[in-house]
Parts: sequence; structure tokens; C-alpha cells
Amino acid sequence: MVIGAVLAGGNSTRFGTDKSLYELNDTPMYMHVVNRLKNSTVCDTIVVNTNLRLKDKFHPFKTIVDDSEFEDHGPLGGIYALLKEYKNDYVVVVSTDTPYIPSEWLKILVDTAIETGKIVITEGEQLHPLVGVYHGETIVEDLKQQLESKKLSIRQFLKHQDYVALNIKEYGFTESMFQNINRKTDIL
Repeated sequence: MVIGAVLAGGNSTRFGTDKSLYELNDTPMYMHVVNRLKNSTVCDTIVVNTNLRLKDKFHPFKTIVDDSEFEDHGPLGGIYALLKEYKNDYVVVVSTDTPYIPSEWLKILVDTAIETGKIVITEGEQLHPLVGVYHGETIVEDLKQQLESKKLSIRQFLKHQDYVALNIKEYGFTESMFQNINRKTDIL
């Protein structure tokens, strides 16, 4: 199965309010990502990863709350909770603060992950590891070890994984489509 997963568990400290619930063009930001996942036509189901504080805010979607052992461990903790729940599936991870992500790109990522059997992430002017497909036989244990080491960087985790980085420019996409909204001033 292919699971579409919105990462919506951050504390939004730079944004000032919960980014995932912020109304962007009259729609909560996380719903922009949900709609992109739906329009990709590759997801069998869509879930939201979040923290305990926000767990009831995403109805009707199933929420996967960060593992109690790794609360507030950033995106790595969220990906761990998702892969622990869906260890035999391909999990398309998209952070809630990338509302302009092209649906076609998500399909390309999934197709490549299925074809190669590897983790597949997005690359533009920099790596965008929070737009990618995660799966693998040992990934749950690898994530747990990384979290226990207190090295919470997703890039640090990827150094020890077999992954493919697809460059958006090679597929005709532009960097603005992958813009990460960290502050209200980042909104186009």
C-alpha cells in the first residue's frame, strides 16, 4: 500500500501559530497538502502525523501521534511514528508547510520508490527530505537508533541509508513549487 502522510506535528515557533491549521486562501495549510496527495492518485489512504496537543484537529483523517518515547523529536520522530505504524508500506511524507507541492511530483516519487525499492527524496537547490517516500525492511529500527543517538537531523539519518534524490529541475519543476513556509512572510 501507499500511505500519504502529512507531517503536521511541529510547534511552529517561527510561524507564530500552528502552521498546519493556518488558513491559506481560506483552507487550512495541511489540507492543501492533503489535496495534493489526493490529486496524485497514488495514495491508498491519507493520514496526518502530529503531536498530542493537535491530535484531535485533523478530523476525519486518521492521526498518527508521535511515539511517547520520542515526543518533540522533530520530523525524524514523526517519520518514525509513521513507519512504525506502516512498516510494510510506502509512506509518502510531505511536510505541512509545503502547500504548493505539485501532485505530479508526488506520483514521480512513488513510481521511483516502487521501481528502485529505495527511499526517494526531493532535491532542488538543496535536499528536501520532508518531501519523499520512505520504506524499507530495516527503516524502523534505523530510525529508532538515530533517535536514540539524539542526532535528530533527517540529513544525518539519510547518510546511513540507500536513497535516491530526484532533482526537480530534471523534471521541469521550479523551486517555488517546493517552497517551505516557515514564517507568514514566506507566503506567496
